[in-house]
Amino acid sequence: MTSFAFVADDFTGATDALWQFRRLGLTGSLVTDASRLDDAYDVIGIATTARASADPVPVVLPVLRAVAALRPLVIQYKVCSTFDSSLAHGSIGAVIAALHREGLARGPVPVLAAQPELGRYTWFGNHFVRSGAEVHRLDRYPPMRDHPVTPASEADLRIRLAEQGAGRVGWLPASPAPSEEAYRALGEDAAFVADAQTEEHVRVLGRLLLADARSRGGPLYCVGSGGLSHALASAHVAAADAGERPEPGPLAPATPVLVVSGSRSPITARQIDTAERAGWRVLDASGGLRDATRGGSFARLLAEVAESLGEGRHTIVQSTRGPARDPAAIGDLLGRIASVAVKAGLVGRLVVAGGDTSGQVVAALGARSLDVVAALAPGAPVCVLASDDPAYDGLQVALKGGQVGGDDYFLAVAR
Repeated sequence: MTSFAFVADDFTGATDALWQFRRLGLTGSLVTDASRLDDAYDVIGIATTARASADPVPVVLPVLRAVAALRPLVIQYKVCSTFDSSLAHGSIGAVIAALHREGLARGPVPVLAAQPELGRYTWFGNHFVRSGAEVHRLDRYPPMRDHPVTPASEADLRIRLAEQGAGRVGWLPASPAPSEEAYRALGEDAAFVADAQTEEHVRVLGRLLLADARSRGGPLYCVGSGGLSHALASAHVAAADAGERPEPGPLAPATPVLVVSGSRSPITARQIDTAERAGWRVLDASGGLRDATRGGSFARLLAEVAESLGEGRHTIVQSTRGPARDPAAIGDLLGRIASVAVKAGLVGRLVVAGGDTSGQVVAALGARSLDVVAALAPGAPVCVLASDDPAYDGLQVALKGGQVGGDDYFLAVAR
């Protein structure tokens, strides 16, 4: 029986959400098509490309209805812990408004963007990001302030959601911890933003949400990051008095690793620089776009990739460095490169950097589902891909968001 379901607005976030449940011993699967939903698991997730959509509602609403048919306790709309969203792309507020308009949500929709293990915190309704030793307000954090698609011009998530049409948005403080009295007093707001600075804040909120869900006749709809997934999982395990299952041990080294990166994040750029200094080969994806329809430039790039991987060399094909390119075209190109290289048996482990890129690459591999097997960095687990094509079935793949991981992330994936 399915207790929890989530619908993710991108593929990297989807794997993070699944890992938060699986790491605590719940059974689960991430599927790529609503027709593959299965109530045999404790948790079921489905990944979408809603974050890249001008209007995410038509993308996610049918999927939300499909997972509701499984009658879980909680349905989470999984969003990024940096709240990647705007009026023009992936509006989270529009999804919240649709939940009320369609009669799915009853009462305020809880919103938890915080994920302390990733250095994401919410306090007084304002969102913060830790980078190294410094903590930045979201609208002053350069990768998000200057984001090419969803720039953060406001750190107060209540204001962001209201601007996106969510309606009146309340606030649940967490000092010293979220209280049941404050939770019950939220009234008739369309949604509320929950504060969290610590793992204890997250766990307490999870207990409040789970108790609320169990008192309802239908699922509790909520919105949030992997921190929300972890809150729900930890509350469920604690209520069952099952204890936490130890996390799986380290993966065996993989040779060679292929990284395809459509991310524009400076964090991903530093990871590429670190790998290049360690001897990895770095190729520019933009060269394959020229005359790609006629095959000339693409064929030359693919030959370079095949030569490098054939030598057993870890290889990165990237559009992260240099001028911005058409993201849809880059994603299609990287998907074709990954599919050809994997089918040729040249790839020991695949890494995809970039949330939107991940969706395109996973589609190119014909994935029907993913299951997480290890976490090399918070928010970016390694998965095993299931596909009807035996050339791709069983492939180990890590889907990494642009803002996720330390400078040595790619090196860690290869160890």
